[in-house]
Amino acid sequence: MNTHAEDWFELRDAWRAYAACRGMDTDLFYPEGRGSTLRAREQIAKNICSSCPVAQQCREASTALPERYGIWGGLTEAERGWSRR
Repeated sequence: MNTHAEDWFELRDAWRAYAACRGMDTDLFYPEGRGSTLRAREQIAKNICSSCPVAQQCREASTALPERYGIWGGLTEAERGWSRR
């Protein structure tokens, strides 16, 4: 049986069921590399996010968590204000 807190988390994250990336390898959204290799890998994730009906909710979740790494809602760490140090 779910507790009230578990219900809240399920409702808060219900948007994930509609994500374009659902069921994809999460490594796509945590690209590694440098320079043009990194940018090309980031673009693959961003292309998936560009057609996502819940990209805004994804971006908001990355801020609320806060999620420092990866592509969330089509934004890289730097675009969300995080440094790659």
